[in-house]
Amino acid sequence: MISEHQFATHYSSAWREVAPLSDGFWTFENLQVERFAPPLQARAPKGVRAIINEAAFRAFCDLHPVRGKIGRNSVLAALVPRFQDAIDYVSRFSSAPPFEAGDVDDDWRREAGSLVMRLLHFFPGRTPTVLRPQFSGCGLLSACEGDVIEGSCLYEVKAGDRAFRVLDLRQLLTYSALAYASGNLSFTEIGLFNPRTGVAWQRSLEDVCQSISGLRLNDTLSALVEQFSGASASR
Repeated sequence: MISEHQFATHYSSAWREVAPLSDGFWTFENLQVERFAPPLQARAPKGVRAIINEAAFRAFCDLHPVRGKIGRNSVLAALVPRFQDAIDYVSRFSSAPPFEAGDVDDDWRREAGSLVMRLLHFFPGRTPTVLRPQFSGCGLLSACEGDVIEGSCLYEVKAGDRAFRVLDLRQLLTYSALAYASGNLSFTEIGLFNPRTGVAWQRSLEDVCQSISGLRLNDTLSALVEQFSGASASR
């Protein structure tokens, strides 16, 4: 079994077969991102960015259901227990020396707090919202979870200091195909959001499928499901 990240990153032959036009499509789409805020000024060392991003998203998930205005003090309080969770999670995938909750300083907290505030602003909860939506496994893909479904759009949150990549688009399409395979395709749009760089992108899933494969949504997602399910899926 593999993760959605592994399929999006390493199975290039499958993507060439299903979505041969995706690289050209994404070269153009990367110029169409919308800016909603200036880039965030980083305060903490770059080496702890993954921990900060993870803690911020976890705290956002805790605070999002809260009704009414959420102040910065509430955000900072929500981050306190989430830093250790983030450290534990990130350490599973990193060979860097481990951090502890005692290493968290004001720069970490301020930077994470700013990310939480931007997440809460971008996802205000005015339409039905699902946080960390679950997707059933299919074939060689394990069960996994996305970031946010707000209204009719599935969003993936990327908080690195970089532009969006075609791999991010592939990850969204992988989630979409898993939802389609299980009969739970509850969204009609896909999007990317980066609270650190202050940009976002959103498109109709139907339009994306036609643009990258020349096929309609059902045919594109069915072809991806076949790649998940068949022994032909290869790197």
